[in-house]
Amino acid sequence: MATATQRVLKDLRTKRKGQPVFVVGHLADRKGQEATFEVFNERLALVRFSDGATLGYDPLELLLPTEIDETGVGFFEIRQCTQCDQFFPLTADEAASEQEPAACPACTA
Repeated sequence: MATATQRVLKDLRTKRKGQPVFVVGHLADRKGQEATFEVFNERLALVRFSDGATLGYDPLELLLPTEIDETGVGFFEIRQCTQCDQFFPLTADEAASEQEPAACPACTA
């Protein structure tokens, strides 16, 4: 799950097969889709989409879910930064707060 210090797959110390991710990567036809992390190959994270396709992405292009339910299904609350236009996931606390952040953590730091 996304935390204040872990918002993309690269931030996770332990990357588990089946980890749900949200793709904001370089392929336009896959951008904005959910997938599951499979394994690392060289420096790329291989993810599998619901249609069975497996593609490699930079771990910085894979956002973590806001919450994961008891069955492992990820729920994503993704926002676009009003300052730099990058996408970022909300943490569970941010999603539940009365005022969500409008800027990504990099711009608010």
